[in-house]
Amino acid sequence: MTTLARGERFRDLRLSTDEPFTVLYGPGVDDVFVDPDYRVRTLEETLWELLHAEGYQRIVYSSLSRPLYFRDPESRRLSRPGGEPAPARPAGAMRRLRGPLGALRLAPDAPPAPAPAAAPARVTGVADPFAVMTHLGQLRQREVRTAVVYIQAEETLVHNEASRQLAGALADRAQDRLGRNRWIFVFRRSTLEEVERVVADRRVYPALAAFLRTEIDQPARGGAFRVGYPDESELDRMVQQLRLREHLRIGDWRELAPLVRSFASTPRRASAWREDLRLLISDGAALDRRTVLERRLVTTVTPHDESPWARLEAMPGLTPVKRHLHRLRNRIEAERALPARRDAATQHLLFTGNPGTGKTTVARLIGEIYRDLGLLRRGHLIEADASDLVAGYVGQTAERTNALIDRALDGVLFLDEAYALSDQRDGFGGQAITALLARMENDRHRLVVVLAGYPDKMREFLAADPGLDRRIRAHIEFPDYDPETLLTILLGMLTERQLTPTKETRELLERVVTGMHRVAREGFGNAGAMRLLADDLFDTWAGRVQRQVHLPLLPADLPERYRSYPPKPVPAAADLLAELDHLVGLREVREFLTGLTERLALRQARGLPGTAVPHMLFLGPPGTGKTTVARLVGRICHALGLLHTDEVVEVTRADLVGQYVGQTAPRTREVVRSALDKVLFIDEAYSLASGDGRNDFGEEAVDTLLREMMENPGRLVVIAAGYPREMQRFLDANSGLRSRFGETLHFAHYPTADLVQILRNQAAAQRYRLSDDAARRAAAWFDAQRAARPHDFGNARAVGGLLQTMETRLARRLGPDGWDGPAEEPITFAGEDVPPLS
Repeated sequence: MTTLARGERFRDLRLSTDEPFTVLYGPGVDDVFVDPDYRVRTLEETLWELLHAEGYQRIVYSSLSRPLYFRDPESRRLSRPGGEPAPARPAGAMRRLRGPLGALRLAPDAPPAPAPAAAPARVTGVADPFAVMTHLGQLRQREVRTAVVYIQAEETLVHNEASRQLAGALADRAQDRLGRNRWIFVFRRSTLEEVERVVADRRVYPALAAFLRTEIDQPARGGAFRVGYPDESELDRMVQQLRLREHLRIGDWRELAPLVRSFASTPRRASAWREDLRLLISDGAALDRRTVLERRLVTTVTPHDESPWARLEAMPGLTPVKRHLHRLRNRIEAERALPARRDAATQHLLFTGNPGTGKTTVARLIGEIYRDLGLLRRGHLIEADASDLVAGYVGQTAERTNALIDRALDGVLFLDEAYALSDQRDGFGGQAITALLARMENDRHRLVVVLAGYPDKMREFLAADPGLDRRIRAHIEFPDYDPETLLTILLGMLTERQLTPTKETRELLERVVTGMHRVAREGFGNAGAMRLLADDLFDTWAGRVQRQVHLPLLPADLPERYRSYPPKPVPAAADLLAELDHLVGLREVREFLTGLTERLALRQARGLPGTAVPHMLFLGPPGTGKTTVARLVGRICHALGLLHTDEVVEVTRADLVGQYVGQTAPRTREVVRSALDKVLFIDEAYSLASGDGRNDFGEEAVDTLLREMMENPGRLVVIAAGYPREMQRFLDANSGLRSRFGETLHFAHYPTADLVQILRNQAAAQRYRLSDDAARRAAAWFDAQRAARPHDFGNARAVGGLLQTMETRLARRLGPDGWDGPAEEPITFAGEDVPPLS
């Protein structure tokens, strides 16, 4: 029987195999079917046609209320003692109708002979035991090719009063694989796993349960068949049948094909579509795009003059995607021109990129393009993530995964953030991957799986199972949109919201979008970020104009949180260096920062490309101002517009190095990326190279740090700090480090006079003063501490400790009544408030 005569939904149904049973299941078993002769049939009627065309002479039906009945007189006659097969009779005449379809022929309302009777011929008074034995006896008669159809398998198997006899009959039949006769079971379940669980939980029919388990594990055997949803061809016949038989009006014939295509892209039974269209007829409405959208029969309908190729080409960017699809079309056209056809190749794809780069939209277009190329029958899109596949109980994950894939058959399954499955590999995520891999292989001619996510995480996901990479036809990268494309997307969204920006507003938005792109990190929303910006602009504009919606969008409508993105006017170098006036000593540091600031300000003012802050080494003992200067560098770079914020991310070895294999690189990478567009200050950086070389992962941290510095030029300022001698060991840990740190700044020990001045400044900040005697004693105390601890003297840190001790001694000297003067009046430290020399 040809595919056309069968109908598309039964194209792959095999009714002649070596298997003892055939099991039908899926959402379509309760549906109606519009066959190629434009007749609407139930599954029971359709099965009769298929079986009769396959050469079955006797077709027997059984349901819970009718254990034994027939749909045609010939099957009933052959079931009587001495019955003989009757010769085939010619088919009935066709009826020609006039209309837009030309010479379309419709079958007569009454089916041609031989055909099922209008009402099934029931054998009355048949008990379950007799029906079971009759079925088995008929199947054993090999001279009459017989099919026994249990049209309500769930109910029959559960409530059959002769379950023991039926179990024995099934066991006998399971052992007899030589006959051409067949036992057919129709289950109203969505997945074969659900069918198997229904039978296994009954614990009465082990032969059938074992058969189902084998079909799940080896689907290529062909004993089980899923009846799915109608495709475009069948739905088109349904529309035409309603037009010719029930006078459904077509509003615009040009819109009909896109409408039917949108119907087919929605997983839904033909009976449901039929009822919706009949409502249009009863309401006197025409089938057109506007009516369909108003009644929410579908969410979108592609205009008739827009092919998926045209929509793909109209999307900005996406050169790798377009290149792949054009190559695919050329290959398919070449293969079809060859005389020998190859087996269906896998078409599964891997999409990597940030959100908002068009991955979901392209997946939807791929479904349509593959459908037009003949690779998929329906081309619909099913979107899912890991939570849709993974269940919380043993055995449920594979079932849930297979149910989702069943919905996507003949279309595209788009699995976003697929790496979440490997993140829980020790849980049930591994079961989902196993089930997914099996279906990607077994259903490769009916399914396209698109795995999507961030590049680094998707690489880890593919490494979780070698089978994943083998099943991927192509890896397609979706790069972030460039600023020009982002601006085009934003302006288009503003047009959709009926906002008209002024020339000044458009120029401001261009600077905002450029700034957003410059500081974009992994996870940047791209088109999604532009949508949020458009919504925020609309909100502020609406609050300003009230009901005067004719007013344009002004620069003042830009929300405050976006005003940090446009570059600011370059401030004068003297203003940037004003903070240096508060630093004590550090002559070399002051000269370095002055030169750096003046050079960067000049380049920034001239708009020279490649203006970036160099990575720096701060060499010196503790307490010499390295952290303070790093924070000042952050503020200067932010004021110059070279960094998005003035924040300094301060880390040590513990923040970068893990304790176990595989922890260090991700941890270092995460820290570095959190410091993008900021200053990353690594204190005591030499400790990264101080391990024993066996169980230490500091070298891995250094390698990862260097790689991130190379991959993020202009977006990261790394300042590594530590003792001069030890920092040489850090630089020797990787040959590329020395060339990456463009500036080296030495921080010397503070002389005693500078330490005393720092003490005065810190004391003044807390409304204290130093007497001359206190200053002399403090100087002597600093000299004594430096002499006692020459290698780890704290410099400015020692100042803070001394000030706290002096405050404690002052409080003790003033006594329990404390200070009784005005709160704002400074208190003077006396010499005795300085601790004695030890």
